[in-house]
Amino acid sequence: MPMSASVIVILQSLRNEFLATILVGVVTVLLIPLMHHLLLANILMIYLLLVFLVAVKIGRRGSILASFLSILTFAYFFVPPHFSFVIIDTQYWLILAFMLPIALITAHLTTGLRTQVTIAENRERRILSLYELSSVLTGIVTPNQIVAPCHRFIETNFDAGAIIIFPNENNILSSEEYHPATLNMDMAQSVFKQYGTPWKDVISRWCDHSLYIPLQGSVENHGILVLTLNKPQRELPDEQASLLKTCVTLIGLALERLSYAVKARHAALEIESERLRNALLASLSHDMRTPIAAMAGLADAMQLSSPPLSPTHMSLLDTMRKQVRFILSDIDKLLDMARLQVDHVILHREWQLLEEVIGSAIKTSAHVLEGYEVQIEMDDKLPLLEMDAMLMERVFCNLLENATRHTPVGSRIEIGVYARDGQVIVQVKDNGPGFPPGMEESMFEKFMHGKSRTGTSGVGLGLAIVRAVLKAHGGIIHAENRPEGGACIEFSLPVGNPPLVAADVEKFI
Repeated sequence: MPMSASVIVILQSLRNEFLATILVGVVTVLLIPLMHHLLLANILMIYLLLVFLVAVKIGRRGSILASFLSILTFAYFFVPPHFSFVIIDTQYWLILAFMLPIALITAHLTTGLRTQVTIAENRERRILSLYELSSVLTGIVTPNQIVAPCHRFIETNFDAGAIIIFPNENNILSSEEYHPATLNMDMAQSVFKQYGTPWKDVISRWCDHSLYIPLQGSVENHGILVLTLNKPQRELPDEQASLLKTCVTLIGLALERLSYAVKARHAALEIESERLRNALLASLSHDMRTPIAAMAGLADAMQLSSPPLSPTHMSLLDTMRKQVRFILSDIDKLLDMARLQVDHVILHREWQLLEEVIGSAIKTSAHVLEGYEVQIEMDDKLPLLEMDAMLMERVFCNLLENATRHTPVGSRIEIGVYARDGQVIVQVKDNGPGFPPGMEESMFEKFMHGKSRTGTSGVGLGLAIVRAVLKAHGGIIHAENRPEGGACIEFSLPVGNPPLVAADVEKFI
């Protein structure tokens, strides 16, 4: 550093001391002509007033220097003998001895008061800035609206620049709008992935005179604030660190509020869409059921009409009747799904034998199972299950129909029922093409269906209804492909505490 620059720096650091010295000198020059007209006590009070004013306007170091200079000038110019530091009268020594601590105490108390006033003013300014920032943040509706007020707050209170980086749809920070040289994106991404980092660790991770601060919500980070100081330093004062923490917290909570608002809007749209779809399905199903039922009745009437139809026409009529049955089955599924979605599956539970429900389902699905081999394997003693028999019958009907739609006529359908560890395990297997790889569980979603082998693919609601009914019964269902080929759908039902049957009562007695 050049000599002139060093001198300037030293002079700037001693500016207050020079000013205090000049003020003492000016007051002394003004008092010397009046020394024979003023009492020494009055002159002493004037010097004490000077120390007080220096403490208020200049500060602690200047007031201490003014205290010592005032004592020296008072002793040299105004205490007899004048213009000498020789003091003959003992009382003047006492005056000087009391004057110095009084001046120092006055300087200390005054500068302390001045410091408290400065602290109060700074605190008021910070509170006002935080209030303005929070007022702006309460009215924003998009994350980009946070950037401008945040920049103003940082520039005003920290003399620094700020950049806010938001994550994209894949929860990865995007730097497309920033110059690559201004940011360390690896550092930003690393900080963004770390949630719950203590504040002391956050403000201690400097990178090229910049702080990468996560905008934390209650459960996750919503972005990164990059704070770049105009004056390079490696540590923030405690007051600035506290203010920065409050600012970051406000921004993080505002971003979290926006995130929840977006999720709430999406959820409301999904609920409204689902409600509208269910209403349309129910209305459409009711409207379609009547004409299709009429078609089924006309087909039966044609079969019984005279003269009898030719074998070719009878074959066409049988095909038409089968297709009508499939359409009616799909309409029933639409109605069932709409009812399950609206009514949240109201169960009428009774203790039932599962084999009776399976037998009733096979009988109901006899027209669907025509040409298929159904093989049933059950444990000898199955417990009673508390279930809604009608809905559980629909479960088996849908599973059997699903198997027939995706396997050719003549295939074998296996039903296995086993009691294991307080649960009843049911397996429905076929020897068809199985599920598409990787889509075994997604086949239980609404309107998902595989490739049909019979030309009637359906609407893709059978397995969705099955899962909804089993979930209402406390059951669990999953699907998988068999190693030897074909599909297997397995579900379990809790046994609960079935009542004792007559045989068990006799054994107990």
